[in-house]
Amino acid sequence: MIAPLGAARATLTLSPDPPATGPVHGVITVGGATPDVLARTDVRFGSTMPAMSMNGPSGNARRTASGRWEFDASLGMATTWTFALRFSGGVSGTAVYRFAVSGPQSGTSALSGMSSSAGNPDAWRYAAIALASILVLALVVVVVRHDRRPLTIGIVLGAALVVIVLAVVQAKYAAPAMDMAAMSSVAGSAPTPVTLAAVRTTQSDAEIHAPGTVSPYLTQDVVTRAAGILRGFNVYAGDRIVAGQIVATLDAPDAHSRAAAAAADAQAQASMAQAAEIEANHHAPNAVTIAQASSAALERDIAAAQAERVAKGEQMRYWQTEVRRERSLLDQGAVSVAEYQDESAQAAVASAAYASSGEKVSALQQQLTAARTHTMDAVAAVPQMQAQAAAAQAQARRAQANAVTDATLAGYTTITSPNDAVVVKRLVDPGVYVQAGTVIARLAVVDRLRVQANVAQQDLPHISIGAPVDATGRDGAIMRGRVSSIAPVADPATHTAAVEAVVNNDRTDLVPGGFVQVVIHARVPRTATGVQVPSSAVTGSGRGSAVWTDVNGTAHRVSVRILSDDGTNATVTGELDRRARVVVEGAATLEEGQNIVEVRP
Repeated sequence: MIAPLGAARATLTLSPDPPATGPVHGVITVGGATPDVLARTDVRFGSTMPAMSMNGPSGNARRTASGRWEFDASLGMATTWTFALRFSGGVSGTAVYRFAVSGPQSGTSALSGMSSSAGNPDAWRYAAIALASILVLALVVVVVRHDRRPLTIGIVLGAALVVIVLAVVQAKYAAPAMDMAAMSSVAGSAPTPVTLAAVRTTQSDAEIHAPGTVSPYLTQDVVTRAAGILRGFNVYAGDRIVAGQIVATLDAPDAHSRAAAAAADAQAQASMAQAAEIEANHHAPNAVTIAQASSAALERDIAAAQAERVAKGEQMRYWQTEVRRERSLLDQGAVSVAEYQDESAQAAVASAAYASSGEKVSALQQQLTAARTHTMDAVAAVPQMQAQAAAAQAQARRAQANAVTDATLAGYTTITSPNDAVVVKRLVDPGVYVQAGTVIARLAVVDRLRVQANVAQQDLPHISIGAPVDATGRDGAIMRGRVSSIAPVADPATHTAAVEAVVNNDRTDLVPGGFVQVVIHARVPRTATGVQVPSSAVTGSGRGSAVWTDVNGTAHRVSVRILSDDGTNATVTGELDRRARVVVEGAATLEEGQNIVEVRP
């Protein structure tokens, strides 16, 4: 017998096979696990008789080889037995086996079969009872009824002989009688096999039927992005095209010419902007520096000229004093006329030099005034030149953007499909001159479809986003999807609202725009609150109603109150976890905390 054990499998072999009452030898082998995992695994066995709710032999299996364990047990009754093997350590889990046990095995002869029996020690007690009954019957017949015929006496003696022979045979060869008291008190650790069922919320699936239509997932218009003559437009209505496929081309030589002119203009504007930037950031500041240096040089020249004029003035006054002194000496006859004239000449030269130095200072001051004006003009020219440079750069950027735009438009001579689609309609014929933005074809994306159904307004509260939808066409083909949108407003005339679902379209012959029958699987709450369990899971009645739940392999009793019961499912309330699993079969004999194991019905 083989049972799954996680990713491994556990095999139980019993000897004799088929198993019979009396001693049995069990061999356990595990496959599907590595030797090191099996070396860490321990096995414990337990047995039960489900029909009598009794535990049987249990104990630890002994390891005899890698992945092999053995045990011995005695089965005292011919009935259905359940063996549970608990694995712990390397391999963990419980393997459960159910099998029928027959009576004592028979061999090639009655004697050989009897020789294998241990005998029944109670046989003589049963024989004594039988002989006493025969003796009483004989006394009644012989004494009371005075029947002393040989036949009657022979029948009595023959019955006594048969009883004695049967007693000898049973005492030596028959199987011992079952001690039910001893059986019921056997301490077993095997979990009780039960069947489980999940708790269900009190909601049921409801189908909402409505007529619907099928439309493409997307409808797209293919437009031209440049002007030109349409060429190579060879797709027609009904053709299937793929994303990136060339639909048409444009003959637009003027677009390439404009792109080249715009590129040249952008280059020229960039050069002019660069020159303006050099002028603003280098030449204009240098002019200010030169003007300031010139003004400083003139200021130094003026200071020197003024110092020279002061010196010339001193010389002029000296010679004027000398002339007056020489005049006095000439009048007194102390000096000659020649000496006086020489002194007068010197005084005239000094006076002329002083006048010349004054004119030089005036000229330098005029030059300084002009230099300062030039400096102010140079300083004011710097921001002006910078503003001109910024304007030139902006113009260069505009020219560059125009060049990029014209180059892009020149590259829009190839028209491609944006998606995998089918051509719905061709709107322009080849050879026609089209402007930018002209629609030349209409495409429909049909690898997915939109199913729109008009649902009655009373059904709308039961529909939610993601609810399953089945759309059936005229040919019976079903497309499946989920609700993607629900109209927030119902039509006041029809009292319906549009519910839309997106479905996959694996077919090539389905035409969008056709009618389909739509079934929406909504969730409709019932009037009673609570949870649903199988009716057979409920034990007791009234205030004593309860269900048994599986809590980590042990039984746990939960009191419930029955709201409704239709014989198959019961709606109950209580402290019952919505994720719990309840015991359906095997709950009658469970006790709190008792080990249980799930078996498949």
